[in-house]
Amino acid sequence: MTADQGAVSSPRKTPFGPGLLVTAAFIGPGTVITASRAGTEFGCELLWTILLASVGTILLQSLAARLGIETGSGLSEAIRSTLFGTRWLLPTLVLILLAIGFGNAAYQTGNLTGAVVGVTGLLGGSAKLWLAFLAAIVIALIGFGKDRVLQRTLITLVCVLSVAFLITAAIALPPPSRILKGLFVPKVSTANLSLVVALIGTTIVPYNLFLHASRSATTWKDTPRDSALRLSRLDTVFAISLGGLLTAAILLTASSAFHDQGTKWDSPDQIAMQLRPTLGTLSGVTFALGLFAAGLTSAITAPLATAYAVCGCLGWSTQTDSPRFRGIAILVVLTGTVAAIFLDGSPVSTIVAAQVANGLLLPVIAVIMLVVVQRQTRVNQTKMSTPSLIAAWIVVSLIGALGLWRMTTGVMKLF
Repeated sequence: MTADQGAVSSPRKTPFGPGLLVTAAFIGPGTVITASRAGTEFGCELLWTILLASVGTILLQSLAARLGIETGSGLSEAIRSTLFGTRWLLPTLVLILLAIGFGNAAYQTGNLTGAVVGVTGLLGGSAKLWLAFLAAIVIALIGFGKDRVLQRTLITLVCVLSVAFLITAAIALPPPSRILKGLFVPKVSTANLSLVVALIGTTIVPYNLFLHASRSATTWKDTPRDSALRLSRLDTVFAISLGGLLTAAILLTASSAFHDQGTKWDSPDQIAMQLRPTLGTLSGVTFALGLFAAGLTSAITAPLATAYAVCGCLGWSTQTDSPRFRGIAILVVLTGTVAAIFLDGSPVSTIVAAQVANGLLLPVIAVIMLVVVQRQTRVNQTKMSTPSLIAAWIVVSLIGALGLWRMTTGVMKLF
């Protein structure tokens, strides 16, 4: 029995499934910065985007988890088997390798930098020394640690960042009327469109579909199918709802501290520092703690998701203790570390642009997954909830329309 199987095939030993790993993955520095910018520039106006993105994430991640449970394999493996022998296989695999493989290596720079900004805000010290130290911890966990230790570490960090961001938001919430209006009265314009797409892209993350499918395949391996699907749905709804709540908490914090005060910030470290005189010392400390935990969780999960996607595409083992799996994951960490050192940080505009790119890529990956899910359902002769599929297609269509609008407005600005 491998470390991966031993860690995740006995769900009764832990109250959590792979859903919290998805939360750990998408609540990273990209989410913190994007939500902070949205709150700073537009107050509570874009809360509806987080609600839409959370519902969409629950739908798509539930389908990814179901695919893993039904097939016993990850999304990449399911794509290979479904498209095998067709002209679509090679371009699809190349798209995944480029988008997930190289994209996550770039995101890793922001993940590590965010963690460093958080820890230096709390403890001080040299940013580059902290960067090397945190990168070494991530490599040790991925390369040498047992899967159960890795999962418990991530869950602990999610608990830390949850408490930190919720306390920060609770210190100075905007009036309930503004919160409700932001949640249920959508506003989209050319002024906020980039942030709308970025908020969606930082919540419904393409690589999380690969992570969730693979982890679900092993987590629920020894559980009866119907029970596995039920537990997986509950796990997904809880974890993604928590992630959406945290994203909203970050936006609300920025709305109170910056939008309502008419102030701005230029870098992540300034957010924590400027919160202290506005909302009190505790808010600055808890925000820095949350940023540290968010950066570290994403710095661990992004390499894992990359390894699942790449190994699945290439037909290699996706066991977390296999040499190729660990090698790819560690390569992502090293690439992000080197980039962070030589680039001397990750600019806010670059991180937000990466989330916009995520939002534009998402419909393509999601459509591929939905096609694979439907075909696998027919092959396995299992029933799929028609309302769920219709809702998923509607969400993907809406996101695709927003992305197309964003691309069109971007092109028009060139002329």
